[in-house]
Amino acid sequence: MLPISRRSLLHGMAGAGALPLLGLGGARAAAAAVGDDPAPRWVGAEPFAYVYDPSDSGGPRYLNDHTLVHARGRWHLFSIVGRSAPRGEAPDSAAEVSFAHASAPSVRGPWTSHADALTVDPSYFGEEHLWAPHVVEADGRFWMFYAAGGEGGAAINLATSDDLFTWTREPSGPLFRGRAARDPMVLRVGTEWVMYYTEVSDAGGHHVVAYRRSADLLRWSEPGVAFADASTDATVSVTESPCVVRRDGWYYLFVGPRGGYEGTDVLASRDPFRFELSGYAGHVPGHAVEVTADGGTWYASAAGWFRNGLYVAPLVWRDDPAPWQSPDNPVAGLDALGRLTVFALDAADRSMLRRVQLDPYGDGWSEWERFGGPAGAVPTLGRDADGRLEVFSLAPGGVNLHRRVQRPDGGWHDWEEFGGPAGAAPAVARDAAGRLEVFALSPGGGSVARRRQASPGSLTWDPWQPGFGAAAGAPPVVAANADGRLEVFALLPGGSGIAHRWQEAAAG
Repeated sequence: MLPISRRSLLHGMAGAGALPLLGLGGARAAAAAVGDDPAPRWVGAEPFAYVYDPSDSGGPRYLNDHTLVHARGRWHLFSIVGRSAPRGEAPDSAAEVSFAHASAPSVRGPWTSHADALTVDPSYFGEEHLWAPHVVEADGRFWMFYAAGGEGGAAINLATSDDLFTWTREPSGPLFRGRAARDPMVLRVGTEWVMYYTEVSDAGGHHVVAYRRSADLLRWSEPGVAFADASTDATVSVTESPCVVRRDGWYYLFVGPRGGYEGTDVLASRDPFRFELSGYAGHVPGHAVEVTADGGTWYASAAGWFRNGLYVAPLVWRDDPAPWQSPDNPVAGLDALGRLTVFALDAADRSMLRRVQLDPYGDGWSEWERFGGPAGAVPTLGRDADGRLEVFSLAPGGVNLHRRVQRPDGGWHDWEEFGGPAGAAPAVARDAAGRLEVFALSPGGGSVARRRQASPGSLTWDPWQPGFGAAAGAPPVVAANADGRLEVFALLPGGSGIAHRWQEAAAG
């Protein structure tokens, strides 16, 4: 269970109705290009690399919401920092009372730790915690905006510095307060500054990304709403860590957690004050994602309770939808000879690897070996009625799906093209008649398609059924009920709910 102290600031309001199901929430931003500006790009990321461990003599520490700022030839990191919790537990975010500080010549490192930049001060208008720092440089100074809570409720505070090492709080106190105001991010838009932050709306308690405007970084306007999510669930926030960047005439909002704790959705808009789910432009598999450019390359940085430090990945801007990205866990299943077989991606070149249990009842395993085939994502497995494994893999770049089938003697047939919508590795299950069924997300999450084996164990498959499901915010999952009927579940666009569809009869 998540700690209440951080998430409970987001209070859902009773009586708020859910939005109706959307037909194409995962579609590309609908706005047409204006003038010479190109259409919005699809956004993804290359694999994240672990670049900084903030642990000290007291033991392992984690980072969370953070900021990166380039000044005087070096990159500086400021971040929520806390003591890592035992495996399987979430830390107490109320104990997040200081900001870690490190610097490096590049966002990729190597990072050098410095003394924590700021520590909570209860005498300063009742500060209770230090969350989500964001730093900008203006008028010869550095300005750090952060969430601090305290007397009078949620507050956004300010500290300034001349050297990035010594920080002084604004004497007049918090810049403003809100219902759940936190996770500030400040961007220069035209002749003014815009602050985006996490909030809950007065009407219905929806999770929103709010904004305020300022000419001097000290006095801020009344709030507006840049993005409103359908969710009113008080225990789960889905508009955290907002980060907005401008590229080629479009603004891109990175916001999460969406599609899981370590998931960030991207929404594109020409208007920096209005983002909608119809502007869905991609997904980055990281928590508290920040976006920056270093030497002409765009990077996403990520951190979180369970990662013990900072991760960095190059951003990818694409003309076509990026394949769904998620943490690269291995996948395993029993093969035709009753042995566990594990598939994973090589960390260096993303090729597919396999390791096989040598004895079904023993502990010995083969060495890792290359399995060949396309490897745009971790594959998924199906098991035929006679025990043979079938491997389904997404081609690099999401061109299409491929499949490789095990022979009865434990060997393997060659790879073959399987077609399909190719937005993600598919979900696979065996129906009550023994036939494998595959459910696949289309590029950009526009729909879900289905394909079924012609008969149990057959190498022949029926044609794709492209209209099996409408838009989804993540790849579907499938499981069999007690009577053998298959049931498919899919996250709705933007995480507004979960849809499901089930067979009316076993094998029907």
